[in-house]
Amino acid sequence: MFLLLLVVNALLNSIYDRWMIYHRLNRNQDRQFEAFSDTLTYLMLGNSHDMINPQILGNSFNYASPSEVYTQTWYKFKYILEKSSKKPEYVFISVDPVNFSPKAENTIKFDGYWRKYVDYFELAKETGDTDYLVKWFTGRYCAYAGNYKFIFMSLFYLNADFSKVVNGYRPPRDYRNFALEPDRRASGIERATSYLSGYGTAPDPGAVRYFKRILELCAENNIKPILVRMPLTDEYLEHANKLVDMKSLDDQIEKIAGEVAGEYLLFDFRNEFSGRPELFFNADHVNPKGADLISHKIKTRLIESGNY
Repeated sequence: MFLLLLVVNALLNSIYDRWMIYHRLNRNQDRQFEAFSDTLTYLMLGNSHDMINPQILGNSFNYASPSEVYTQTWYKFKYILEKSSKKPEYVFISVDPVNFSPKAENTIKFDGYWRKYVDYFELAKETGDTDYLVKWFTGRYCAYAGNYKFIFMSLFYLNADFSKVVNGYRPPRDYRNFALEPDRRASGIERATSYLSGYGTAPDPGAVRYFKRILELCAENNIKPILVRMPLTDEYLEHANKLVDMKSLDDQIEKIAGEVAGEYLLFDFRNEFSGRPELFFNADHVNPKGADLISHKIKTRLIESGNY
């Protein structure tokens, strides 16, 4: 019976590992990056806020992935620099409030995929948090456990079309429009609260640690970081400003960047789409039209600043 359970578990884990939609998307990105043969001038790293279209910028690859936190970004960036022949001239890094939330470093997801990059034993030793060992074990041997939402979601994407993913870029979701939300204010409150509650007066130390390490990798490899604040809806910002002192947070992040990276670029689009809910998918994510508009604006600023 025990051997049968082990076999069934191994089978379920293998099926989940192969067919879970986010695993498939991330591994498709990996394959595209390995095959990328153009000049790599701009590399986008981070989470789903980093919706910058590489086809608009040119000589670019977007390696951002859903729910990615700075810890994962640092390990992936380190892996790219050490184990691939590709080194960008510029790296885009999102510096939205959610990236420095106390909840961010406690929400590492998709361990079945991330075990390729993340050293969970190193994290456990460094932080004293044995939960990282549990993440390694479950990601290696039973990644499906507890992830029934993703199992159900993946059933709808068994025939997912990856042909729209170009240079790693997944066009943002577009099956609804925030302008048509029946209660946009309630949606903004819900999104802001879920990500930003629990903030103190400073960025989370765990997020800061790996943000600094990303910047240190840039400095060591002569790569210029480009910090980006992506657009957020009025409804999200209204409540976010009640939860977090945005001005103080921004100042602290910029001070860290200046101390560690020295020279960097900062593109602040946080209020760029104020009064334009039709450019958002939900309260804190742009839709494809919004993403392309921001990508064009970034290209313009790069040209104007002599970094294109």
